[in-house]
Amino acid sequence: MIEVKITSNDQNKRLDKFVKKYLYKAPESFIYKLFRKKDIKVNKKPKPFDYILNENDVVSIYINKEQEMEFLNKAPLIVSQSQDFEVIYEDDNVLIVNKKANLLVHDGDDKLKNEDTLTKQVLNYLINNKSYDPKKENVFVPSLAHRIDRNTSGLVIFGKTSTALSELFYAFKDHNNMEKIYIALVSGRVLKGDTIKAKLIKNEKTKIVNVDEVNGQEAISIYEPIATYSDCSLLKIKILTGRTHQIRVHMKYINHPLVGDLKYGNKNSDILAKKYHMDNYFLHAKSICFHNLKNDLAYLNDKIFTAPLFLKEKQLLKEVSKGDGSYEWLFKKGRRMEEF
Repeated sequence: MIEVKITSNDQNKRLDKFVKKYLYKAPESFIYKLFRKKDIKVNKKPKPFDYILNENDVVSIYINKEQEMEFLNKAPLIVSQSQDFEVIYEDDNVLIVNKKANLLVHDGDDKLKNEDTLTKQVLNYLINNKSYDPKKENVFVPSLAHRIDRNTSGLVIFGKTSTALSELFYAFKDHNNMEKIYIALVSGRVLKGDTIKAKLIKNEKTKIVNVDEVNGQEAISIYEPIATYSDCSLLKIKILTGRTHQIRVHMKYINHPLVGDLKYGNKNSDILAKKYHMDNYFLHAKSICFHNLKNDLAYLNDKIFTAPLFLKEKQLLKEVSKGDGSYEWLFKKGRRMEEF
């Protein structure tokens, strides 16, 4: 028999999901057989598989020594020694980083494992600074609260506790509770701002997102020019929803695709990418401000977190603008949210 005391990072999880992670190598059929035989108990009483765990509960799993040897193994924790990110803010609950472009935030499915991802780099960082100790956790691992595309740089937020992750998941599910602003270089001259309301749908086979006003999900983006050049424009884009590839598809929709976007670009954006020696598009998650975080994260409300551009991005803007300084206000500190 195994006995496991539930910690604060294990609470509010379904019992079956906890056991699946704890007995990492056990087949799912074996775990549900334990439930049927009432060989999984909480505080010495059988519980259904969908029981929600509380802190200090004691979970008893009735398996023999051979089964313990075979199944009692944590999921392998793979880390990376690289650090292609800058720490923007960190406390006991959250870590906010500035990610470089051309870095995946995490692995895909089992067939898409990558040696290096932002998540692997962050786990290594947290272990080294002793804010995460895998040996002290039953199943919890600090995780992403949201995702951004591989070639998008900028702000990414990790939850360092289970409670913090839950609060952040809820916030990102409802973008009305935050302000999130991006900086993008798009093809063509954009002389005035506007709001794009175009519903989006993702083709799960091709992974391409398209505008579909009948079957798509609501997607709203607000854009305005920061600077307009001879053949392209630097935009500030605020998203009110968080759909996959939202900015990239919306800018294509108004015929101003991101320069260098191979998936959603056009002939003009490809020509500009060659002109400015770009190997991918320029989209930077510049700033974020939460307004309605609750419980353990309420102290973060109305604080503005901003991510500076990386050197490669600064050099690109200098080339595009011919050094006229039209973008330099992006680097100044102490600005209000509405100025970003």
